[in-house]
Amino acid sequence: GEDLGVDLVILDEAHYLGDSDRGVVWEEVLIYLPQRIRILLLSATIRNASQICDWLTWLRKSPCRLVVATQRPVPLFPLFLFPSGELVPLSTRRGLFAPIRGVSSKGYSRRDFPDVAGLLSVLRQANLLPAIFFLKSRADCEKASALCAPAPTAGDYQRQTRVFRSRLHKLLDLYPFLSGHQHLAILKRSRVGAHHGGQLPHWKLLLEKLMQEGLLEAIFSTSTVAAGVNFPARTVVVLQSDRFNGRDFVDLSATDLLQMTGRAGRRGMDEIGFVLVVPGPYQDAQLLHDLLRSPPDPIDSQIRINFSMVLNLLLSHQPEEIRQIFSVCLATYQNLGEHAAVSQDVERIQRELQEWLPEMACGSMDTLAKVRPQYTLLREQLRKSYRKVRQEGAAHSLQVLLEGGRLFLSRRGTPYVALGPVTADGSAVDAVRLHPPLRFRDGQVRVHGVRLHRITRLGEQLPNLPDRHDRQAWEALLTHQSQHPFQPLSQKALQAALKPEDQPPELSQLGSLTFRKASLPCADCALFGPCHKSDRHPFARLLRHYFDRLQQLRTVQDQLWRSFLHHYHLLQNEGYVNPDGRLTDDGLWASKLRLDQPLLISEVIRQQAFPEDQPALLAALIAPFVFDRDRPGDSNTGGLAFRYPELAGPFFRMMQALQSLRQRLEEAGFELPPLPFWATVVLYHWARGENWETLRRLTGMDEGDLAMVILRTADHLRQIESLVDTHPRLAASARHAITIILREPVLVE
Repeated sequence: GEDLGVDLVILDEAHYLGDSDRGVVWEEVLIYLPQRIRILLLSATIRNASQICDWLTWLRKSPCRLVVATQRPVPLFPLFLFPSGELVPLSTRRGLFAPIRGVSSKGYSRRDFPDVAGLLSVLRQANLLPAIFFLKSRADCEKASALCAPAPTAGDYQRQTRVFRSRLHKLLDLYPFLSGHQHLAILKRSRVGAHHGGQLPHWKLLLEKLMQEGLLEAIFSTSTVAAGVNFPARTVVVLQSDRFNGRDFVDLSATDLLQMTGRAGRRGMDEIGFVLVVPGPYQDAQLLHDLLRSPPDPIDSQIRINFSMVLNLLLSHQPEEIRQIFSVCLATYQNLGEHAAVSQDVERIQRELQEWLPEMACGSMDTLAKVRPQYTLLREQLRKSYRKVRQEGAAHSLQVLLEGGRLFLSRRGTPYVALGPVTADGSAVDAVRLHPPLRFRDGQVRVHGVRLHRITRLGEQLPNLPDRHDRQAWEALLTHQSQHPFQPLSQKALQAALKPEDQPPELSQLGSLTFRKASLPCADCALFGPCHKSDRHPFARLLRHYFDRLQQLRTVQDQLWRSFLHHYHLLQNEGYVNPDGRLTDDGLWASKLRLDQPLLISEVIRQQAFPEDQPALLAALIAPFVFDRDRPGDSNTGGLAFRYPELAGPFFRMMQALQSLRQRLEEAGFELPPLPFWATVVLYHWARGENWETLRRLTGMDEGDLAMVILRTADHLRQIESLVDTHPRLAASARHAITIILREPVLVE
């Protein structure tokens, strides 16, 4: 960065330094920027700003000055709305306004939904519009907007209505693909909109423009995206004191509430901004009162090691130089004061553990420290793999084995015989019910379409079936089957009936995991129970205390260094780094892949499993790599593969190319993301020109989520496009793929 042609770098919203997803990038920027470049950080929500300032002074060997302004540009006044409709101050000099304590959340049913129309009416009468409502879910935002009454258009509202309609017309001319948006009628009628992550980016942009110009009465947003709401309002309405963190509902923090209320009060338009607390089943007015008077949460370092970071560090640094970089990171600075007493505690516990060594199959505490987490990880992976094999394997077996003559049972235990293979969409099979009375229609035995999810057991396959018109033969078959109870195929027989090429791919992974788990010494260890199950055994208690103290003892710098070496050695073994610590030719081009999973994508490139002359297919195969966690639809691979064999072939060839590397990564303890086949199906259809509405029906996803999948796929393709010097044909295909997937309504010129 020494040749960077700037003298000043401004980082707005600097509290992102503590964000779990983005914080590591912010910290890298601050560490790597040359000392000659001045830095200005701006934020209203940093509690430990003086610590960050001291760290920057320590890091950059140059004084850093902290400038604090405690006065809001627009003062904030908290209000509370009683169920009667009375507006009162939330707080007094003595604390929470006393009568508010008499309004309990227990007085509301969890099924109660806020009277949004009534709230808007109260706010309108009190001249507190426009408002931003924060709700707990996307569905609630859309429900709230639909419940709004028509906005007033007469009297004083005539001019505003005319300006709103004119401006909306111009914006729709600019974004014509929004003319059919499902929420446009609500916007026109009530001048309100739902603004959340499930909306199209340009729909949210349209709402933001209208709100910034004072032409909307209200916007309904989720509290999880409060930091991304960049439009002001006179009033912020808080309907619950908790939020969803991706796993559970948790209480709002001081920073969360500060982000939400930071939108209250329009500079230059309002003398006061308001936050309105509305009682409800998920509301704690006392908590909000306390949070409004609390400082924001402190920022903690979020730096963590990944393959992309290691490859980029090795571009210009030797390993020992990288260790020095870790010594100046924020995490190291925040943990300089490690207690010596912890070290003494670790030594004491080690002495107590000596008496258990003869019974340990591991043989030493160092080996135990490696084997124990490996066993735990493999056990969890096996649990997930078993579940997936049951889901995928059952669906896969049904689709392969349901041929003419195959007996099976429905959920109710009714026997059927299949007349042929499953339907083209892989969802059902035509069958005859072998249960009296046997029914005929138009001279033929009655045929039922049985959905695959209603089939519980498979039986033997009858060699010959009667003609559908032969009533006597079908009656004889029914009599024979009634006299011989249904015999389900065993799991062993099911596997034997499947050809090797028909075996579900999850089985090979299950076998690999089982073998690796069995190769660990745990199963033969006399202390297996206390080590992995018991909490009360003396050995179990000692182990728990030992690893707790050991984790405290290891400084952040050492943890970062160990993590770096973990990644570094695997990169060496895979041929990306030479014995001298320098990047190989493969390492040099792989370092250009600024992605979460550069190793997986670079391995597919090395194995030549990406098509170089089919841009649509390339985009489709890149799409699964944009996910870092399981999402809905991942478990239906078998059904989708049956429906889209032209995509299943390239996808499973790619997975086959990755199989060895994925196994080595798992053995080394690295977590692997899911690679969902449905993402391939979605991007292929979009890249081939499918229209937006058809794509939405195909996926069932919210528009915003679908757009994000496409945008992230384009970002990944840009990384491949950068490989023009080493992989020119693949780079050209990626460039073309970007142009065909970035079209309306995902991207607008």
